[in-house]
Amino acid sequence: MSLTERLMRLSPLAGLSPATLCVYLAPQQLLCVQRRGRKIDAASAARLAITNPDGHWQTGVSALRDFLSQHATPGQPLEIALSSRWYQTVLAPWSDALLAEPGAARFLQTQLAAVYGEAARHWRIGSDDAPYGQPRLVCGADPVLLQTLQDLAAEQKLRCRVIAPVLASMARLQAPPGAAAIAVIEAGRMTLAALEGPYVTAIQSQPCGSGWHAELAQAWQRWTLRQPELAAIGKVDVVDLSGHTALQEALAPRFQLADHPYGLPGTVRLPKDVAVKDAA
Repeated sequence: MSLTERLMRLSPLAGLSPATLCVYLAPQQLLCVQRRGRKIDAASAARLAITNPDGHWQTGVSALRDFLSQHATPGQPLEIALSSRWYQTVLAPWSDALLAEPGAARFLQTQLAAVYGEAARHWRIGSDDAPYGQPRLVCGADPVLLQTLQDLAAEQKLRCRVIAPVLASMARLQAPPGAAAIAVIEAGRMTLAALEGPYVTAIQSQPCGSGWHAELAQAWQRWTLRQPELAAIGKVDVVDLSGHTALQEALAPRFQLADHPYGLPGTVRLPKDVAVKDAA
């Protein structure tokens, strides 16, 4: 079971209405579309630019609150994909510590702390349930952020089904069945992931600029030099959430632009009385 599916199973609202409001929340933008399974309602697609030079999650949550107050319907299911800036992921190697608690939680926390520092020991963590002996995708985020989002959903009378890192959400919703690899492009960051069924089996993440089209092939080449077994992957599905125009012609043949997960949304402008402000 993938990481996002496990997070959804933990929700008391799992299995309710399939008509879902899907949100991608990042420091500089909010994307939203209504989705039923893998099918999106393109007419519902929306994009909200956020003025947030410091990247505070409080500013993003404020933007989401204003947006939902105008565009969401009480009782509607809600799924939130959080930017990799706010919801971190690592791939943890297999360990027998994963066989039982509390050793499993301590092991996964240590894996996050090794990459993101001691602050990660205070994060709320989750993981997929990859088979015995296989690496596990682990996620961690500030528990105050996650609780604030859950409280916001309750305030708006929405059914929050899942809050997940964007990589896990895109691997579940956007990668075609049988896909071997996916590249998630965010503003300022590129994340490559190898897939085996519903599971992420390898990750490579690095900063990128607006010219990520030229950087992608180089990033893939460097990654496959370190992990030669990935070189056999012939097709990488590219999910572009960068906010910049993406053209298939600008990509090497190995990389195929996936349909936009939020329906190529148009820009939404909030009224002045609910304009998004920078965090203090």
